[in-house]
Amino acid sequence: MTGAPFPIVRRQVAIDFEPVPPGPWFPAGGALEIMFNAASLSFPPTERFFIAAVRDYQDRISDQGLREQVQGFIYQEAMHNKVHLDCNAMLARHYPNCRRAEQISITTFRRLGRLPRWFRLSLSSALEHFTSMVADTLLHHPDDFRTIVPPEIADMWLWHAAEETEHKSVCFDVHQAVLGAGLLSYGNRLAGMLVATPLFLFVMLLWVAMVLKRGRPRSAVPVPQKPSTTDGAGRFLGRNMLGLLRHGVPWRLYFSYYRPSFHPWDHDNSGLIAVWKERYPDFGAGLRSPTT
Repeated sequence: MTGAPFPIVRRQVAIDFEPVPPGPWFPAGGALEIMFNAASLSFPPTERFFIAAVRDYQDRISDQGLREQVQGFIYQEAMHNKVHLDCNAMLARHYPNCRRAEQISITTFRRLGRLPRWFRLSLSSALEHFTSMVADTLLHHPDDFRTIVPPEIADMWLWHAAEETEHKSVCFDVHQAVLGAGLLSYGNRLAGMLVATPLFLFVMLLWVAMVLKRGRPRSAVPVPQKPSTTDGAGRFLGRNMLGLLRHGVPWRLYFSYYRPSFHPWDHDNSGLIAVWKERYPDFGAGLRSPTT
């Protein structure tokens, strides 16, 4: 399969994060909350990096369908940037080390922006594969996720997951369109993933998360949770950061990226987006979606 199986929707999203209480968000807290907060702090510079990577090659894309998908991709990533900045402003009120953690990602992607544009595109394609894998997990378990985080946070992440899935092949398709499908292109794609893997795991998540954890106020110590193993929410709770990465990322999909014939839509999870759209048909009108 090549290209997305449906149009990339331009949604205008506004979420009011004012009602979100200071952490820990009972009963989440701990590693789950810190890791998602670390991801939110990392996303704005990451998304700007993605936008620049595809814009660099816009004039070399001849396929009209892909050009339209690139425009939709840029719009969605710009909206993610805006909403995560709003979320991060809320986090800054709750975490003393928030701005320091945020600066790690800003500095990292500012330096990565000096790389050759062909490698920035490869790196963007690989990082988009990571975000689409995590999105796949969330979209498979939306109700479990909603039971353990505030509704505003659940709305943001499930919307983000849906759009990450909608546009998951755009960077990859641009890479194929402008660099071809030969050996050099394949080598560039693999090199991008070999850099993206430690970047995603140890900079975007673990390093930023540890800075946040060290800065957590003493009054915000998570209440210990022992979820039942039969409880659906148990897949998210009661784990440390490494356990969350182990159980929250479909690693079979990760390794599929190394196949020469790989395409992101080989794993066709468009049905998950259809379910999300059916459940929240009005999301994207500038108002937070209902949570019931």
